[in-house]
Order: sequence, then structure tokens, then C-alpha cells
Amino acid sequence: MSARKPDTADLAAEYLLGDKPRRTPTARRAAKATRMQEALTMRLAGVSIRTIATRMGVHPSTVYAWVRDAITGIPAEQADELRRLELERLDALFSAVWRDALAGDTKAIDVCLRLMTRRAALVNLDASHAAGLDAVESLLDRLVLGSEG
Repeated sequence: MSARKPDTADLAAEYLLGDKPRRTPTARRAAKATRMQEALTMRLAGVSIRTIATRMGVHPSTVYAWVRDAITGIPAEQADELRRLELERLDALFSAVWRDALAGDTKAIDVCLRLMTRRAALVNLDASHAAGLDAVESLLDRLVLGSEG
């Protein structure tokens, strides 16, 4: 006699009797996808990773991974839109502290530098700089060592 898969009525009866319904692998995947989407929606609305984690009762690294995975799975056009939105937010924050930084406020200077670092990472500026350095290093190697290549 083979065990049959519980149907909706069985799960409802278990719930009404006080038993926790068994979560099937499909239900677990669906619940995780829902939580990931909620985290992404909050992040797109400007809520910080830390705040999302607190609201959802998970570690910030979990929220970061969920948002990263969700972004990885979206089409390029939507990713570009998200990147544009994040850049606008960074620009607004930068504008708010720029004058204070120029006036010598060390906290504002620190904030500006962190915003600039985040912006550079978002537009992949550092990676292109590193690629340029690799090209210069390769050229110098060929000039100094006399190797062709």
C-alpha cells in the first residue's frame, strides 16, 4: 500500500485540528520566492537591507543574498532601471552632504567617500580601472622584457 500525497482538504484538516500542515518542497520554494520578492520590493522602495532583515526576522546577509539573486534573475532592462534608481538615490544623498564636505565637515567627507565608493561599484568603475592597469602592466612587461605578444 503506497502512501498518497496529502491534498488541500487533508492539509486544511490538519491545520484545523491544531497540527501544523506538512510543507512540501514546492510549498517551501513558493514561500521562499514570496519572501524574496517581498525583500526586493522593499529594497526597490528604498528600505535598507538592515531594516528589511529586521522586519522579516532574518539576518541582513540573507536579505542581501535574496535581493542579489532576485536581481540576477531579472531581465537586463529591469536591472538597468534598478541601477538607474540606485544611482539617483546616491546622487540625492551626495548632494545633501556635498556642501558640508567642502566646508571641512569630516563626517560629511566620510559619507561622500562612501557614496562615491558605492557609486563606483554600481557602475563597475573599479573593474574597468583594474582592466586598464592590467593592460598597462602587460605593455610594460613586453617593453622591459622584450617579449612579443
